[in-house]
Amino acid sequence: METVINKLQIETEKFFDIIDLTSKVEKFLEKISAKNGLVNVFTRHTTVAIKINEKEDGFFNDLRKKIFEELVNPKNEYQHNDIHHRDPETICPTSGGMDCKNGHSHIAQMLMGSASETIPVENGKMLLGQWQKILMFELDRPRSREIVISFNGN
Repeated sequence: METVINKLQIETEKFFDIIDLTSKVEKFLEKISAKNGLVNVFTRHTTVAIKINEKEDGFFNDLRKKIFEELVNPKNEYQHNDIHHRDPETICPTSGGMDCKNGHSHIAQMLMGSASETIPVENGKMLLGQWQKILMFELDRPRSREIVISFNGN
């Protein structure tokens, strides 16, 4: 069994930016001539979620509302946002950490529950359902994000 890894830099444009990674993963599998195995899509960030779901605006609007208005509203107070409660090792290097008021983003990622998704591959194609897409959710401010795609198989 062979493992092949590819790293992508994704530039997000806004809070709760949703990026469909499906075609990028398909191109990766095509490029390496993948046959059968497993492909994994992983984020190296604690305020990004990778999920498989429908790509549909109504769903995205409902999700945004439920998570960020009802469960973890960015306007609420979070100890993570208070520099006096933070572990110095986790404080952002800019502005003494004051621009890292993102406690809501970390909680949202935990609620969404995934830094990665693994999809079976058969005959070079991902076995996704008809409406399933591999989605990256930016749960914090816009920035450059690294996504790691790995394939195990032949």
